[in-house]
Amino acid sequence: MNSYEERIHKNTNIKLLNHRPRKDYQPIVEMQTFIDNSILICKEFQNRDPERITILAFSGGKDSLATYLVMALSGIKFKAVYSPTSVDPPELIYYIKYSFDPWAESKGYPAIEIVKYNKFTKNRAKGKMEGKEITMMSLLSNRALPPTRRMRYCCSELKERTGEIGDTVFTGVRNAESKGRKERKAVEFFEGKIMIRPILPWTDVQVWSFILSQEAPYCILYDYGFDRLGCIGCPLGSNQKREFEIYPMFKQIYLNCFKNMLGYRKENNMETEWETPEDVMKWFIGESDKKREEIEGQCSMF
Repeated sequence: MNSYEERIHKNTNIKLLNHRPRKDYQPIVEMQTFIDNSILICKEFQNRDPERITILAFSGGKDSLATYLVMALSGIKFKAVYSPTSVDPPELIYYIKYSFDPWAESKGYPAIEIVKYNKFTKNRAKGKMEGKEITMMSLLSNRALPPTRRMRYCCSELKERTGEIGDTVFTGVRNAESKGRKERKAVEFFEGKIMIRPILPWTDVQVWSFILSQEAPYCILYDYGFDRLGCIGCPLGSNQKREFEIYPMFKQIYLNCFKNMLGYRKENNMETEWETPEDVMKWFIGESDKKREEIEGQCSMF
């Protein structure tokens, strides 16, 4: 067991789940044509502005890892940026710091740059939060509702903040991930940024085959039954209850924020059927008919 795994088993509950390494069952398929095409996209659409550097929005998941590896193989100059949300699985943070970065350094590849949280401006949250960091917790504490599948204010505030207007940002978005991403193009514009998706047509099998063939380290959660990674308690997931069982500390943090949220509603004279933070949590994790209807068909962090 290496230092990364030792840290995981010492500080998280992931050891309670069944362990099955990907290499023991993941098929390896021929990828060269796909890799060559993705490398061409990297070379063609890299940012050639001498004042800017090409950016990779690195999430720590398998898709952004595959994109990182393609960009590294292409030889283009880039930096990889990770935007924390404050509700990231601890195993993911450990992976970046204690597994991936040392491996990248040994290869001469760029380390992951973990960016700071944005801060509330004077006009946000009626000014009372001015200067404080924008995290999932501070967002929840100053909103009338938790995020939902149709109202994902947390994504724009926390996950889509990589790069500035005029930047070229690479991502690991793939068509196979969801219906919404099936129509995405390899090159698009988003909020003044050029978005490049070099592995857009790849399948899950191809992504894993590529990662394993490169012998690159990946987040250990994938060996414990996780198929997708994301924020703990994400409303886009259908396994929130299970996630909170694995990470009870995060459940308590959410409950504390729901308490603040109810205070926000009261302060702003907003009616609500919720009486306690536990009432909000029950709705949030789908333990009501109304919520179950809303989350039908959502993706999962697992």
